[in-house]
Amino acid sequence: MLFRVILGLIVGMLFAIKLQAMPEQRLQSSGREEACPHLIYKKSPVDIKKLSVKSGDMICLCLSDLPDMRGASEKDLRSPEFQVTLSRFAGDWGLSEPELLLLIRK
Repeated sequence: MLFRVILGLIVGMLFAIKLQAMPEQRLQSSGREEACPHLIYKKSPVDIKKLSVKSGDMICLCLSDLPDMRGASEKDLRSPEFQVTLSRFAGDWGLSEPELLLLIRK
């Protein structure tokens, strides 16, 4: 019985530590109402002033809002569809387009 209580406390502490490590800063579409189906957690290679994120801080990025940009070729990125999406999100998050691409791809 005592073993189960101790084990439960250890598991609870590990879970609490894991929750604290998850970033609160999320980059996703301002129009998104449901949970993002494709999240990644990563260290930001750039400062994001709107979220008070410094380079090296952990962030959560919704890749579903940036379809196919992570693996897009330079030619694809010059298409009007990609340019509009890239420009919109860069503006929403207070980043330049090269900073946003670095954030997505690195």
